[in-house]
Amino acid sequence: MKRKVAFLLCAVLTVSAVFTGCGSSNGDSEGDSKSASKESGGTKWASTDETFNPLEEEDAITFEELREKAGDIAASDKEFSFAGNVKAFENVVWQEIANGYEGFAKDAETAGRKLTVDTTSPMGEDDEEGQLSILKDQVRQGVNAVLLSPISDANCLPGIEAAHDADIPVFAVNNEFNGADMFVGPNSLEQGQIAAEWVNEKIGGKGEVAIVMGMAKTGVTRNRTEGFEGWFKENNKDVEVVAKQNADWDRSKAKDVAATFLKTYPELKAIFCNNDVMALGVVEAVKEANLELNKDIYVVGCDGQSEAYDSIRAGEMAATIDSFPYYEGYMAAEVCYRWMIGQDVPRVVFTPSKMLDSENVDNTAEENLGWENPVFE
Repeated sequence: MKRKVAFLLCAVLTVSAVFTGCGSSNGDSEGDSKSASKESGGTKWASTDETFNPLEEEDAITFEELREKAGDIAASDKEFSFAGNVKAFENVVWQEIANGYEGFAKDAETAGRKLTVDTTSPMGEDDEEGQLSILKDQVRQGVNAVLLSPISDANCLPGIEAAHDADIPVFAVNNEFNGADMFVGPNSLEQGQIAAEWVNEKIGGKGEVAIVMGMAKTGVTRNRTEGFEGWFKENNKDVEVVAKQNADWDRSKAKDVAATFLKTYPELKAIFCNNDVMALGVVEAVKEANLELNKDIYVVGCDGQSEAYDSIRAGEMAATIDSFPYYEGYMAAEVCYRWMIGQDVPRVVFTPSKMLDSENVDNTAEENLGWENPVFE
């Protein structure tokens, strides 16, 4: 009953984009003729028992390279139904990723393609059971592909296995996980490195810094943290990471963690946060400590959500590593569609990230990204 109630509540949060035609059975996919991942256990789907790390995939390419290699989106009269499953719509980043799925579907519909996209989220970023229940229901609906961003590394594994049993590929979007047939999203290790290089320049290459981390059991948290720490270890040991602590993507928790950091390390020069929600909480702690933002201390986030943009414009947050979530969702849907119609797509496609600060925060996302719409044959 608990799972049923969670699903019914989650259904209220569903964002739907329904276009020409409806989803066909999985057997209609031209992509079924080839594997989305390496052969595993005699099947064409990835195994949840095997560790999947996008950073270790030798054939990984960027989205820009994929478009150059694959060319225009090939003609197809197939009907497809995609299910999006994101962490939580309470975080605007996941709303924008869902909007990106919808944006691609709209453009595909305008080009005469037949595509349905339905995206759903659980009640919050800690509702692991609710997200699994949603995934299992999406599999029962018989969709052609799932675009999944799980709350943790393991909470959706039974649903992923159910999808594979039903011959449904599962695309990892933004967050990698075992059993993912493909990954589309930013290089999260690189994001941490970008943040470190920017912080290093701002603090003059010397001083103490700290990290507010996301949920411990996610690859994004590990990679962004490792990228930030690793950059200083390899490039400048005069900057020391003196503290790091998880705040589980929560603004209030991040504020409390930062308040402790500031009392324990009064010489702290910068705090890097694994996402923007936590960075906004850290800003509150800095203000309450009567420190001057962007002079006494710099606060850097990650994701590029709208409230972070506003904070940077107000002179509070110093910067964010923008993942361009709307376009990340758009790119993920495009990659999935290309594979479904039989185009050659590698297992890992990295989407772009860019440091956004006061110098470029007022540019449009299209300008910062250099975005161009795809061409349909």
